Amino acid sequence: MLKFFRKHARGWFMLIFMAIIIFVFVLYFGTDRGAQMANTLAVVDGVVISEADYYNEYTKLTDMVRERYGGAVTADMLKQLDLKKTAYDNVINRQIVVAKANDLKLKITDDELKEFLANMPALQTDGKFDNYKYKQLLRYNKMTPEAFETGQKISLAAAKIESIIREGIKLSDQEVLDLYALQNQNINLNFVQISGADVTGRVKPTTSDLEDYLKKNSSVFRVAEQVKVKYLYFDADRFFTGEITPSDIRDYYNRTKDNYKDKDDKPLGLEEATPMIIKEIKKNRGMQNAYAQAKTAHDTIYQEENFDAYATKNNLNIQGTDFFPLNQTPQVFASVKDLAKELTGLEKKDISKVLTADNGYYVIRMEDKKAAYTPALKTIESAVMQTYLKDEQDRIASEDAKAMLARLQKGEPLEKVVAEKGYQIQETGLFPPGNTIPGLGSHPEAMEKLLSLSPGHPYPENPIKLDNAYVIFKLKEISPLDMKDFEAKKETYRKMAMNLKREETIKAWMEGSKAELIRGKRLKIKKEAKDL
Repeated sequence: MLKFFRKHARGWFMLIFMAIIIFVFVLYFGTDRGAQMANTLAVVDGVVISEADYYNEYTKLTDMVRERYGGAVTADMLKQLDLKKTAYDNVINRQIVVAKANDLKLKITDDELKEFLANMPALQTDGKFDNYKYKQLLRYNKMTPEAFETGQKISLAAAKIESIIREGIKLSDQEVLDLYALQNQNINLNFVQISGADVTGRVKPTTSDLEDYLKKNSSVFRVAEQVKVKYLYFDADRFFTGEITPSDIRDYYNRTKDNYKDKDDKPLGLEEATPMIIKEIKKNRGMQNAYAQAKTAHDTIYQEENFDAYATKNNLNIQGTDFFPLNQTPQVFASVKDLAKELTGLEKKDISKVLTADNGYYVIRMEDKKAAYTPALKTIESAVMQTYLKDEQDRIASEDAKAMLARLQKGEPLEKVVAEKGYQIQETGLFPPGNTIPGLGSHPEAMEKLLSLSPGHPYPENPIKLDNAYVIFKLKEISPLDMKDFEAKKETYRKMAMNLKREETIKAWMEGSKAELIRGKRLKIKKEAKDL
């Protein structure tokens, strides 16, 4: 529990996060299943959660944050909020709540829902339910009554589950004091930095050392397989034929008009959309004709094995490349997916299948290949030396830091140990624990470790790697607590601590429920947040 307090008790992040969660449960808990896409993120008890659900949620969260904080929202704030992960978790957790509510036989009646909606301040005028405001709310959020009310039922079920969980939460006076201390105490740290640059003079490799290093790390210096190709490119713009009539434009618009909107998301009329439609029709027809030409070329060349003669006969321009590594696609093929995979399977004079690009198609012939290899040391000695020095210096710096910390943890004086090694002791001065360490910058993960230090245990378990240096910290001082101030504010901090503990408990319940559903094969994850 204290670790959770230490992580979230300072700064604006937790406050914004809590506001988002509350707002989502009140208004956005539920999506329109009619908007699903084929791409599936997860399936819970047979209910599909789609990428459309995720993107809908992400958009709503982003809009909500910007609307709430306006110009105060920075790119760094959005990054810290990690709205993509929040959106992903929300759409998964909703169905977990539904599944667990069903397990617990928690049902929300229509009367309960009606009472809940009638008491929502946003839907009231003069203390009474206002149906006009309700319809406005639905229009603003682009939701059907069914989707919104389903979402509210889930929200109410979640509230019941939260109430059950909350009943078992106990909070001690010490936990309240811990939170107050984190908000009101400052700490002072001594620290020593040990980087690779500090041990440069201790690394003097021989040729034999470099040979051994190259042998053990050959994959790092390996030159990938290289190929040389010729190709025919069938450009969609070149192969567009025919006339685009007003009837063509009108029919295309009627089929796709939902795609044409202005910057305010308002539908565009036929006249406004016409330039875009003409462009799309040209590309579509051009791509169709280009593919037909590319497929004919491929099939004919494959049968007759005469790449050059076919190009000459059909007035096609043969182009070629120099040797290039398969892991470095030339810019001309940048929009071709899985090019390396296709070319890897070709032998000399083989032709590829028809390969799709953004605005046309390729038919490629393999001209020559060079196998992957590791160069001799003499040809890449400088690169090997540079990498060797970096790795070896980092290793020595790490060992020095570990050895020094081990002596300090046994009780040897910091000044003595540091002086022997020729390093310098630096001091942060008193500062409030947050993400930023004076003299070292922003390091949230390091700060979490430092908050575990105490007068009885002034050193961390291991040196902490920050950027390119290993850092040894020692807790030097903690500012005293104003116990009179604590007593005056105790109940405020008790509420804060309870909210944090409730959030941690609910999170633990959600993670446990998720694991349970996965074990029971009721929840199947198809895509993780990182894949989106």
